Amino acid sequence: MWRAGSMSAELGVGVALRAVNERVQQAVARRPRDLPAIQPRLVAVSKTKPADMVIEAYRHGQRTFGENYILSSCPEIKWHFIGHLQKQNVNKLMAVPHLFMLETVDSVKLADKVNSSWQKKGSPGRLKVMVQINTSGEESK
Repeated sequence: MWRAGSMSAELGVGVALRAVNERVQQAVARRPRDLPAIQPRLVAVSKTKPADMVIEAYRHGQRTFGENYILSSCPEIKWHFIGHLQKQNVNKLMAVPHLFMLETVDSVKLADKVNSSWQKKGSPGRLKVMVQINTSGEESK
């Protein structure tokens, strides 16, 4: 996986973001023609970055951010919640404006809680959710 963290510190967030988007578009141009022409979505992970870097990325057109803490509101940002979500924090997360996706749901109980809370919120759209599946059969996973 290629990371732009050190590049952004040296060159600025805008230059780093542009470089990453160029690499994504180069990869898109190389993909086989028989694959669906779905435009990839760049999710900028902001979890350890100061707010001014997130704002700078936003100013340069980035609208999708990944975070693993309960978030505050920012206009037009599509928030992806990444990392483990504890059941006691579901209602707080569902209250976040512009919550776009939950990555990942790892149990039926958590899925039920998320579904119930999202319905109570009365949101017109569906929340996108990625489900974590234990394919190894290990009980610790």
